[in-house]
Amino acid sequence: MEHSPAGHEISVVFGNAGGIIERGREIESLGAQMIGAAGVLRAIADGGVAQQGLSIEKITEVIGEIDEELKLAGERYAPSGSALVAYGSVLDRVQDAMRLIVPRCQDAWDDYVAARGGFESVDHARPSGSPGAESAPGPTPEQLEHQQEIAAARGRMEDAYDDFVTEAARYDTEYESWEAAFEAASDGIREATSGGIEDGFWDDVDGIVADVLVVLQWAGIVLAVLAFVIGGPIIAALGAIAALAVLALTIYQKSRGDAGWLELGLAIVGVTPFGSLAKFSGGFKPGALGFLDDMVGGLGTSAGRVTVRAAIREFPDAFAAAGGGFRGFTGAMRGSAAFDDVVARIMGMGDNAQLTEAMGRGGWGIAGTVLGHHGWVVNSPAAVVMTTYDWVSGFGDDQQVETWERQLAAAS
Repeated sequence: MEHSPAGHEISVVFGNAGGIIERGREIESLGAQMIGAAGVLRAIADGGVAQQGLSIEKITEVIGEIDEELKLAGERYAPSGSALVAYGSVLDRVQDAMRLIVPRCQDAWDDYVAARGGFESVDHARPSGSPGAESAPGPTPEQLEHQQEIAAARGRMEDAYDDFVTEAARYDTEYESWEAAFEAASDGIREATSGGIEDGFWDDVDGIVADVLVVLQWAGIVLAVLAFVIGGPIIAALGAIAALAVLALTIYQKSRGDAGWLELGLAIVGVTPFGSLAKFSGGFKPGALGFLDDMVGGLGTSAGRVTVRAAIREFPDAFAAAGGGFRGFTGAMRGSAAFDDVVARIMGMGDNAQLTEAMGRGGWGIAGTVLGHHGWVVNSPAAVVMTTYDWVSGFGDDQQVETWERQLAAAS
């Protein structure tokens, strides 16, 4: 069906009018209660109540500016609720009208489409002349009849289209009423809340932290894949740094109430180098030092830092010397593309030689091998799954509540 003369898609506007009105009345009532409670608090603070005692004195001490803030909140809530009630009332009336207009528009459009098809059939048909008759000047009787049929079909088509436009214009009238009500409601809510609730410094920090965590989690999954396929000290260091950053930011989110124990547990798993348990077979102290060194990607010892720096510094020359390509890149990263080394990395070791050595160390080596790779390799897929789920859920909400119209409509 064609759009209306004003360019609107002809359909009943979205929204739960009854829910919006009910929510608006609840907000109006809450605003009135806030204002009333603020008055009671102010009366207590000013000594305007007959009651006395320790409890009243304590209340008076803590009131401070609470009553002013509560009154201000009530003064914002009440008009916001009124704006929603007014919008919901108009939405209810407009939807009732549109439920009648939209089917009439569809019927008128269907009639027009049928009339247009009839006109095109008649217009493309050719009248047959009288066989053997000499051609005479002017149209033949058949041609005259055909022209009349064309004119009649065109008239039916134009009348049907005019009927559609008439109904569509009625739709535009209702749509404009709804649009005006929406603008009035959004303006009313905006005026009621202007200069009111604003994000503070830590709220802004929370938003930044959430965005950075998403980036780190996606980086983690990339590094996890590279750790399995390529390996090497550079990737190990980058993965460990990313995991530590995720843990630090998750601890911050937990302190702010933006993350739960599951997220914190995954972040702790992310900094745990499970494969390094094999190092405890040589004793607790060397095992603990090696475990902590692997936790920071080999950057905890001078030897490890020298290895990472050398790998970065010598990367261009090593890549060129290896002839480029994937094997050249793997070699320059000081990793390995050999199948047995890839298998070893999946099982938690840097290469097959380390895996063989770890398996020969007994219980700790077997435990490290069974438990698998660095924690950030295990953690990253889980974190990304959670992030993807949140993103998909949020995307669905954005599709459903993507405009102020839908936000108002969803207030039910």
